[in-house]
Amino acid sequence: MEMRVYSFYNNKGGVGKTTLCCNLATNYAANNPSKKVLVIDMCPQANASQFLLGGGQAGYNVNQRIQRTAGRKNIVGFIDWMLKGNSSFTTKPRQAYSVSVNTYNKNIPSNLHLIAGDSFLESLSLALNYAVINPANKNSWRDYMTSIRKLCEFEYEQESDKYSSMTVFIDCNPSFSIYTQMALVSSDYVILPVMADYSSLEGIKGIFMLLYGEYPSEVNKKYAEDIVTFPGQIKQFGLNLPKIYEIIFNNYTANRGVATAYESLRGEIIDYAYEQKTRFPQMFAETDPPSVTKSDFMKNYVSNIKDFHTAGKVSASLGIPVMSLPKHSSYVMPDGEKVNLPAGNYSLSIDEIKHLTTRIM
Repeated sequence: MEMRVYSFYNNKGGVGKTTLCCNLATNYAANNPSKKVLVIDMCPQANASQFLLGGGQAGYNVNQRIQRTAGRKNIVGFIDWMLKGNSSFTTKPRQAYSVSVNTYNKNIPSNLHLIAGDSFLESLSLALNYAVINPANKNSWRDYMTSIRKLCEFEYEQESDKYSSMTVFIDCNPSFSIYTQMALVSSDYVILPVMADYSSLEGIKGIFMLLYGEYPSEVNKKYAEDIVTFPGQIKQFGLNLPKIYEIIFNNYTANRGVATAYESLRGEIIDYAYEQKTRFPQMFAETDPPSVTKSDFMKNYVSNIKDFHTAGKVSASLGIPVMSLPKHSSYVMPDGEKVNLPAGNYSLSIDEIKHLTTRIM
């Protein structure tokens, strides 16, 4: 089975993970109709689900109905199934946990499926924390950390005769919680949306420490040797971590004054990331040809997405991917307000989404 799993993650919030995940997933699905595309919403806010299921209040209402289905047909339903003694996957779930999004939102390609998010996910984190240290099963941590991957394989099996392969996009929560760890360990690649600010720089530094165990000082490294850490557990169980696939600078502006400050901070983030690539090449996805110089690094790992502005608000409110907005020059919002939306205002954003989509394997 051919399957690739991409997680959108940054332990700094507000960098556009959900918006990018949804727009890239929908455009990728439209460009690859023979593939099954699965979005897994692993954020308790469930904003990705809200967008894909119709946007705004309509998408929220649909997600609430999905939560009330028998067996809770979403990510919480799956985790609940595991907590009831099924973490080793010796038996398969009785039902698929994904829904066909096009059933609820005709703006979404028919090959895109969703394992919906659920606000109860955060409440399950305590039970998960207890479950992974089960003294009666020394492999509990490994079983839970790889469970999302097994879920993806199971979801593909349900329609393997219909699709040639599957690509998975996971919208992660900013916190490095246990369910975020489960998503990341089950992924092949991690996509890092960032803003050009110092918080994003610190966020990337946090990823190298929390996820990969590369500490900023020998003191911290020595301290970590004496406690249970995520990288230590990964090493103990012989598991693989996702490779860094792309760093996306999100919501840049064309305003000249702001753009100057933006470029300065952007340069600092790129310098830091390139330094890590030089020191720890095994943490990054391989490129052909290999990235050697900083120029190579920027070409192979760095992308930009311009601020969607009004187009983004219309898209989120109505559940229409930005790529589909040019079909009309104006839209009626849920409150009845008519919004004029000249395509020229967001044409650059669309071009950049198209370019970024081609970089997804």
